[in-house]
Amino acid sequence: MRTGTSVKLHIASPRLNELRILGCLTADPNTTQAQIARRCGLSVAMVNNYMRDLCAAGLLEYRRKSSRNVSYHVTLAGSLRMQAIEQEHLEDMVELFTEAKRLILDLVATQAAAPLQRVVLYGLGDIAVLAFHALESQNVRIVGVCDDDPEKTGREWCGREVSNPSQIRYLEPDAIIICDRARAEEMCRGLRYLQDRGIKIVRLDRRVGPATAPAQRMLIAGTGASPGEVKQPHDTASGA
Repeated sequence: MRTGTSVKLHIASPRLNELRILGCLTADPNTTQAQIARRCGLSVAMVNNYMRDLCAAGLLEYRRKSSRNVSYHVTLAGSLRMQAIEQEHLEDMVELFTEAKRLILDLVATQAAAPLQRVVLYGLGDIAVLAFHALESQNVRIVGVCDDDPEKTGREWCGREVSNPSQIRYLEPDAIIICDRARAEEMCRGLRYLQDRGIKIVRLDRRVGPATAPAQRMLIAGTGASPGEVKQPHDTASGA
């Protein structure tokens, strides 16, 4: 189980801290409080308080091997607590995944001037995975995935073979979605010659215009609806 965190906006709850501490001790009962503190991003004093409370709740038990050497062991109740928190955490991650896809669709919609039918993803990392699933959910055809890293070229990614960016023009996309936020400016400069051919460059590191309402995202789905226009079903009732 991953015990650290690299998510900048994620603030760990006390229950998530419990999960991380229990996870550390499940892996190695001899893990010191200082080691747990480093892995979990907590102070040693906070870890000490958590472990005292976990012992009092019967989720941990300590075994003294000497006057200065103690090991901590997760009890059956502690294992059940871990399972419950992991389930809650999984549900939260699914919700965040759904929200991340919605945000990506909004970022694309604010930059797309016409319905997108064929797109290429450029810069294959975690954000590209989100973009892949978000766009596929809107029936946008992903005709290619590209990366300028020679280690990735020719390999499989999300069931597609990774191409070099020099091959993008042969894929004839409506738009190129730049998914590498850190290198977006550099990548955009290298694709300017494709803009002259009418291929739209969409960057996921910026928003152009206001956020879109759900109906406005129909633009991405290829319905032909323009921003602000919602296509309504025909009313066949007489006298309506």
